[in-house]
Amino acid sequence: MADWAGLNNDLLVEIAKRVKVIEDFIVFGCVCNSWRKASTKDNFDVLSPQLPLLMLPQKDDYREFYSISKGKISRRLYLPEAKGRECFPSHQMGWFFTQSLDVGEEVRLLNPFSATKIQLPTLIEDLEYPYIINAILSANPSFISDYVLVISYHTYVEQFAFWRPGDINWTQINLTRTYGGVYNMIYYKGQFYFVTWTAELGIIDVQGPEPRVDSLKINLNDDKKFFCQNSTHFYLVEVNDALLLVVRFGRSRSNAYGARHTFKYEVYEIDVVKGNLKEINNLGDSTIFLGFNASTCINSTIFTGVKPNHIYFTDDWCDDGEDIGCYNLENGNIESFYPGLSLNYIFSPTWVIPSL
Repeated sequence: MADWAGLNNDLLVEIAKRVKVIEDFIVFGCVCNSWRKASTKDNFDVLSPQLPLLMLPQKDDYREFYSISKGKISRRLYLPEAKGRECFPSHQMGWFFTQSLDVGEEVRLLNPFSATKIQLPTLIEDLEYPYIINAILSANPSFISDYVLVISYHTYVEQFAFWRPGDINWTQINLTRTYGGVYNMIYYKGQFYFVTWTAELGIIDVQGPEPRVDSLKINLNDDKKFFCQNSTHFYLVEVNDALLLVVRFGRSRSNAYGARHTFKYEVYEIDVVKGNLKEINNLGDSTIFLGFNASTCINSTIFTGVKPNHIYFTDDWCDDGEDIGCYNLENGNIESFYPGLSLNYIFSPTWVIPSL
């Protein structure tokens, strides 16, 4: 019988370096002490693409993660730090921002896979505790210390603030005008972009001496009637180096009072220079993942079980947590990819990209 625990360390290191999926790399290190010594962060290719995992609602102090490729729950992590807290996954970073439903409680960054926590200052404005609704990182805190965290929050109007490692407090950004509720944000080519509930686009500049927010002037065609509809959500996604606006259409279900379900998506490429939108009907091999504060894209050819030219989405209507599916951009069909139901409108499932 082979003595797997007695394999030469150099051989184990070479094997570990060939493991490209973080989930498998973590499992590799759990085999025994000798395998764990070989599975250090230095022996993993941190630039290798990772498949987003569906983080399910809390079960006591645990969170479970569903893998599309494996068709099952692939990880169950002990995360008491996330219990009873909203989690905002940051764009392709593997970290999420957490805040308690009790306004005024501490806020932090959390990496669920390494259990690393970064405490953040409490945000207080005019002796009130604002409610944070979006949080986006410029870089992965696991690999770089020079990053920026930008948040949008709501008091009596929409506001923005940012924080850098070493800052004692948040830096609030003075606005020259008011904006409607910010729905989605993204860090794209060195800038923070946002889209509001009414499809207004803007840029947040935190690099200059005077941080500011500017509107992005987009020429909207007259036939874009969806910008005036109530049951629409808007997302910003980077696909093949282009910035896309994804529009989600929903309507009420006949079997649930007030609960909505998604029936259509439309995708537009944003030309920041010319200020217009171009409709995209085919993503090629790309696949988009959409959820609350989380929008990302992967190359479907790298992963098994992932469909190209599709949009995988979770429920962010704040209804009953059941609107989860996979949208075929070619024919408009919607299929199920997750066998369970969330049934939790407060902590709906969301996408998290694994990171060490």
